[in-house]
Amino acid sequence: MSKNNDVQNNFKYTQLYDILVEKITSGEWKPHDKMPTERELCTRYALSRITVRDALDLLTKDGYIYRKQGKGTFVSVRRIEQTLTKFYSLRENIEAKGITHSNKVLSFKQIPAVGKVMENLKLNPGDVVYELIRCLYAQDVPYAVETSYIPVSIYPEMTLEKIKENGLYKTMQSFNIIPERAIENITAVPVSREDALLLGIKASDTSIKIERTTFSRNYTIEYTVAFIKSDFFSYRVELN
Repeated sequence: MSKNNDVQNNFKYTQLYDILVEKITSGEWKPHDKMPTERELCTRYALSRITVRDALDLLTKDGYIYRKQGKGTFVSVRRIEQTLTKFYSLRENIEAKGITHSNKVLSFKQIPAVGKVMENLKLNPGDVVYELIRCLYAQDVPYAVETSYIPVSIYPEMTLEKIKENGLYKTMQSFNIIPERAIENITAVPVSREDALLLGIKASDTSIKIERTTFSRNYTIEYTVAFIKSDFFSYRVELN
């Protein structure tokens, strides 16, 4: 086969991959739905069996689908890999010490995306986001105030009840659009009067501000701003 044909076939299977992922992440195909067979996909998209198989293999590898011997191929509930939740290492460190971690929802509502929220989530004027504000506790002692902004268009049926029952990221997982990577900015800033009251510290005290933008494939799924008591926070970088 010529090199040009190799490139063309590669494009076709990645193109099919993108089409099928869109059907999964849009909710058209829901978790545990049975997918069309290889033969049906070949007919529907006028592709060879090898091309379809390559796309399905990649979907399996990336956790979008699973196969059952003799029964067919089904849509997965995508797992949130441990390596992708390292930006929650503070909570993990707290729990690793045997300290109970909890949170209290202070507010959950839909608001227009403006300013830095619109910019970081790559939204347009008029787009709407969920604003979720929570206070985080270690052994019933408040240590952080965290505000998350999540595009309504990506998670149209997200509710406070689901978040309280399952947590934010497991609620995201139910839509099959999950955190895959994140960018964090960390700065030391004066705590606001309101946050100081919640955290039980002085308004003149310094807090650690963490801004995190979280991504899933081509989606920007969350922009979070957290203010953490400085005595609860440590940061280590290992250089090789």
